[in-house]
Amino acid sequence: MKIYLLLALSLVSETLYAQCRPANEAENQAYNRIVQALQSQFTTKTPTGEWRVFDEKHSMGSLEVTSEWGGFVHLCSDRYDLTIERTTIATARQAMVDTTRLATTTPPSLYVHRDTMYHANPEAAAKNAQNIYTVSVEMNLGNYRLQDTESARIVTTSEIIQVAGSTLALEVTLKPDLAGAAPRQETVVLLGGWNLKPVNRGTDVRYQPQFKKGGKLFENLVITITAPFDIARQVVKQIDWQALSNSLL
Repeated sequence: MKIYLLLALSLVSETLYAQCRPANEAENQAYNRIVQALQSQFTTKTPTGEWRVFDEKHSMGSLEVTSEWGGFVHLCSDRYDLTIERTTIATARQAMVDTTRLATTTPPSLYVHRDTMYHANPEAAAKNAQNIYTVSVEMNLGNYRLQDTESARIVTTSEIIQVAGSTLALEVTLKPDLAGAAPRQETVVLLGGWNLKPVNRGTDVRYQPQFKKGGKLFENLVITITAPFDIARQVVKQIDWQALSNSLL
């Protein structure tokens, strides 16, 4: 039975992979327009203090998509991700690299991925949260899952906030699933066509999009700022959300 199950999963995986194709010219132009709009906002408009881009990921030049699911263009490639850090952290990290350049061991990274939970040192987690934040953008999302028990995404609190130019915005606190972990705070801004009334399925909560038949190639954005609310609010206040929404047109 296990062999049959593995074969079935392998076949499904290969089928899904085969659905992906290189984006055509119109799709690349639409995607590039959105990424450039994101870059013009989030890489230049940062909170109080000195901040710099630590890492940026996008698929310009290598975008792959599929239209097999629901009839809308779905990205197969990585979403747009941006990591911003305080300049003092960058300076300290570079100094550490310089002093250990000849060492055989790899110096530990000060960057922790947005989905990584601390579990040994909550104080370090709190300090890190004040020094590094991330912006993660998903396009043409079929659902925004506020709470999803299957993936262990459990919400402690969520509150709708007013953000000019957005369809919906929320401040969300996630329940930590590891002993000693610090609760993660997310500020989520939805742009484009969305049903504003959430769908509840058991304990799961999701917001669903409104795709227009024959509409534009990319019709919604879900922008997640993973940072303490005091830092995220500074970012939100500076961003021209209407300009980002216009990039979908």
